[in-house]
Amino acid sequence: MRIPVTRIPMRSASMAALALVGILLVPVAAGAPGIVDRKDAVDRRLFDAEKRLRAAMDRHSVLTSDIAVIDRRLRAVDGRLAPLAARRAAAVREHRMAAGTLAQVNRDLAFQRRQLRVATGRLTLQRQALGERLREIYRTQDDDPLLGLLRGGSLSELAGATTGIERATDRDREMIASVARYRNLVRDASARITVLRQRAAAAEARAAERASGARAAAHDLDAEQRVLRRTRRVRTRMLATIRVDRGHIEDDTTALREQSFALARRIAGIQGVPYAEPSDTTPSSAGLTWPTSGEITSGFGPRWGRMHQGLDIAAPTGRPITAARSGTVIVAAGSGGYGQLVVIDHGGGLSTAYAHQSRIAVNVGDPVTQGGVVGYVGSTGHSTGPHLHFEVRENGAARDPLPYL
Repeated sequence: MRIPVTRIPMRSASMAALALVGILLVPVAAGAPGIVDRKDAVDRRLFDAEKRLRAAMDRHSVLTSDIAVIDRRLRAVDGRLAPLAARRAAAVREHRMAAGTLAQVNRDLAFQRRQLRVATGRLTLQRQALGERLREIYRTQDDDPLLGLLRGGSLSELAGATTGIERATDRDREMIASVARYRNLVRDASARITVLRQRAAAAEARAAERASGARAAAHDLDAEQRVLRRTRRVRTRMLATIRVDRGHIEDDTTALREQSFALARRIAGIQGVPYAEPSDTTPSSAGLTWPTSGEITSGFGPRWGRMHQGLDIAAPTGRPITAARSGTVIVAAGSGGYGQLVVIDHGGGLSTAYAHQSRIAVNVGDPVTQGGVVGYVGSTGHSTGPHLHFEVRENGAARDPLPYL
């Protein structure tokens, strides 16, 4: 339910201020002792809560900005690391293949060497057997089997014995030649494999060097990437905690603000004077809420021979001014006749202005939420009394704020 703001016919701002001062000076009825003190206490707590809320919003903004910067740096590191990672992976694969080839060549070389040892052993045995036979022939020269056959045997026996000896000799020569050939083949194969082993070892060394270089090239980027990711995780956890804290603080601020408004209504009732407050926290159909509580002392339109481009809401100095809608602060400074001025950009060409503040509570670039405090009512600039001058502008052109509220 929206609570209307009482609109007072146009009159002098000084008269409005004097009337407001008179209202504030009306003594509180004796039936409500301490209510003003209670409101002061609530307002002090509200001030502290809003201060904590602004600090939480500042931390939220800083952490959000930090995370955005870290994300940009991570994307840059990832972009530089991707080709290095591919190069590193290719070098590692090449090194593994070269190492595998070298291992296979070493296995082949070991096999050929074993074969050579076997062939050499066989050759040694054959040489020993042949030597024994030759020594036996020399030892039995006087009783040569051929001479015995000549003396007492037939020609056919002699021919058979001669043929057997020749065959035995031929087999020995063939075995010796075969072992010698095999030995030469094994030695040749071993020599070739040795050359291949040297080449494979050189290739493995080159691949290992390239893999090491690729790892070294990516090492610093890997380290930076790990640091950035760890930092982002920490910032994200902090942001989540701040979001929870901010939610609690916003709840406290809303409750305290409602208590302050309720006490103000009771004080006005006891004093017998009208009181108007912005509204409940429900935005209007245009999406805006009232920026502060008080009486409208001057509306939008011609005034004193010139155009009054906003809405004047009389209120005591120090009363909180809240953002009519969420947005980003684009002005937060003194501005001539406007005094201490805050301007909020709400997007889509819509902006709102809050002038004559006694104190500004935000900075340029700050994100503000609807209902968040942006400053406090004052009388700075061209002003004859404490009030808020509130403007609504579309694409820079001033509009009557009432239809938006």
